[in-house]
Amino acid sequence: MAIQEDKFNITLKVIQPIDKNVLIKPLCIQGMPGIANAGKGALDYISKQLGAKKVMEIFFSDFPSHVKITPDGCLDASKIELLHCRDKSLKRDVILLTSDSQPTSNIGMNVLSKYIANTLKDLGVTMIISLAARPITSLKRSPKVYVTATSQKLVESFSQLENVNVLTDGIVIGMNGIVPVLSNSIHNIDGIILLSESCKMLNHDIAASYALIKVLKANPGLDIDLSALEREAKLQWETTGKITDKKMRHKDEKKPEYIS
Repeated sequence: MAIQEDKFNITLKVIQPIDKNVLIKPLCIQGMPGIANAGKGALDYISKQLGAKKVMEIFFSDFPSHVKITPDGCLDASKIELLHCRDKSLKRDVILLTSDSQPTSNIGMNVLSKYIANTLKDLGVTMIISLAARPITSLKRSPKVYVTATSQKLVESFSQLENVNVLTDGIVIGMNGIVPVLSNSIHNIDGIILLSESCKMLNHDIAASYALIKVLKANPGLDIDLSALEREAKLQWETTGKITDKKMRHKDEKKPEYIS
């Protein structure tokens, strides 16, 4: 029995029109909320560092039934955000993709991911790098990063980098896995998923976000100053890391499932 996609409502709001004809080899970097918010935390830091401007919002009927209260006391609906900047070092355009929520159902995740894949294709995106977490039970000062991709060539190019290991089993749950894979399957867009070891006990594992961005500085070569995030990661380790490490030192970790 076919699934009726039209039972979901998707609304695209254009904040700032983009002329895709002037974009230079657009690259998409994605970081959705998930365990320890490793990917989203990295994406938010990249956005600030590169001065990215919001260009689109996507509203979806399968987002959780709540609204967010912002620090200034206002209300904000769940949505996908697309931001744009041009990295001077790479001499190419970067589309940043993030959200405060993921859809509540498996079908919703697939429907929205397909819509995003089509949107990125329309913008001329040639590669998607997705940032996510490989959950562990204690905070690591220097977490490892794992890579999986839509081609062996991409896996090999990233696995040669310092502190990057090939992911050879398991699954990736959520849109950080579905978007790059659907984009490749439907539109032949290259897809890479980077997963940093992330302490699942934390709302945001800063060291995990740091490790992900450090890989992006090496490949594709983003021009980002990591000093502020490095200081935050050090402070988190000094205040939290030793505590979580002591609690979990003698506990066996389950084989992880990977989440975006």
